[in-house]
Amino acid sequence: MSHLKEELEQIKIPKGLHERAKLGVRKASSEMPYRRHSPAWYKRVAIAALIGIFSISILTFTPVLAAIQEMYDKIFVSDHIDDQGLQKVLEEGYGQAINKTYYDEKHDITVEFQSILTDSKETKLLLTYQSESTDLQNYSLDIFEGKSSVFVVDASGREKELNHVGWGSRYYDKSENKVVQALAFDSIEKFEGQDITLELRNITEWNDSNEGPSFIKIETTWPLKLNLTESYIAERETIKLNKEFTFKNETYTIKEVEYSAFDTRIVVTGTDTGPYVDETGEKFDVMSKLEKQYLNARKIEKGYGYSVDKSKSGVFLKADGEKIEPIFNKNELPGPLGQYVLVFAPVENHQDTVLEVGENLTVPLTP
Repeated sequence: MSHLKEELEQIKIPKGLHERAKLGVRKASSEMPYRRHSPAWYKRVAIAALIGIFSISILTFTPVLAAIQEMYDKIFVSDHIDDQGLQKVLEEGYGQAINKTYYDEKHDITVEFQSILTDSKETKLLLTYQSESTDLQNYSLDIFEGKSSVFVVDASGREKELNHVGWGSRYYDKSENKVVQALAFDSIEKFEGQDITLELRNITEWNDSNEGPSFIKIETTWPLKLNLTESYIAERETIKLNKEFTFKNETYTIKEVEYSAFDTRIVVTGTDTGPYVDETGEKFDVMSKLEKQYLNARKIEKGYGYSVDKSKSGVFLKADGEKIEPIFNKNELPGPLGQYVLVFAPVENHQDTVLEVGENLTVPLTP
C-alpha cells in the first residue's frame, strides 16, 4: 500500500456519516447503467458522497469538515510534495478550504479543488484530478514551461494571466490514476473579499522522444468560482542588507532577505550573474557559480520530486542551530535580469540566521 493510501485510510469519519455515504453510493449505483467497477471506484464514490453530504450540511457536521480537510491536508504534507514551506503552513492550519468538484466531460477528468493560500507574492492552489479512462501519467498543469496557464477573472469580467512562482509540486499515483498538484502563481491577495473565478486553461502532456521532451497542449478550461475569505497567510518581512561576500573568485552582494510563512528568499547579484548581451543586443542571464553550488546538493527521486543529497555540499541556511534546506522547485523565480533568488524553507526565528555556502563559507544575514 502506498504512503498516500495509508495516510488517507488513517482518517476516521463519523460512523453516522459513513452510513449516509453508503446510501448515497447505493442510490447513485441504482440510477446508473450497469457497469462493473473495481473496489477503488466504490472508495472514490464514497469520498465524493461524503463531500456532497458535507457541502449541504456544513452547519451540523463540523467534525466532518475537520476530518475531510485533514484528509486533504495529509495528501499535501506527504513526502510526495517537495515543498517544505507548503507542508509547514498546512500543518499550522493555514489556508481556505474550497472542496469543490469540476468534471471535464470531454476528457473524463474529475477535478477536486481542495484549498487555496496566498500572501503578498505567491498563491498556492491545491487540487487533485483523476480519470477512469484517460491516462494521466504525463498530464500536468504546467504553467512554468508547458502549455497551461492560470487566469483570474473578477466580477466584472476583467481577466489577468498569473505568472508562475517556480515550478510548483506534482505527484502521480499510478494505482489510482490520480494527479496531486500544488500550483504556485502570483499573489491574488488584492481580491480578498471579492467573488472571482480562477481559470486553469489547457493541460500539458509531456512527450519524451528520441529528439528530446516536447509539450502537447490539450485544450480545456477548468473554472473555479470562489470568494477569498481565509486564504491570506501573513505579511512578508523584508530586511535590506547589501552585504558582500566572495565565492570562487566571484563577488556577490546580498541585496535583501525576505522571511515569510511560505519560504525564505535571499536576493543576490554578482559579478557572474549577468545580465549579459549577445551579438543582437538581447540581454540574458547565465548560471552563476553560486547557483551551481546551490544546485549541487539537489537530487530527484521518482515520485518524490526534488530533495537534498546529504552527501554533497550546497548552499543552506542555519538558524537556532538547525540547518534549513533549499526549496528547489522555486529555483527559477521570475525577476529582473542579473538578479538571482536563493529560496529556502521558512525560518521561525531569524535573529541569528547564517548563510552557509559550500564547506567553509558563512555569511551572517544581519544588517
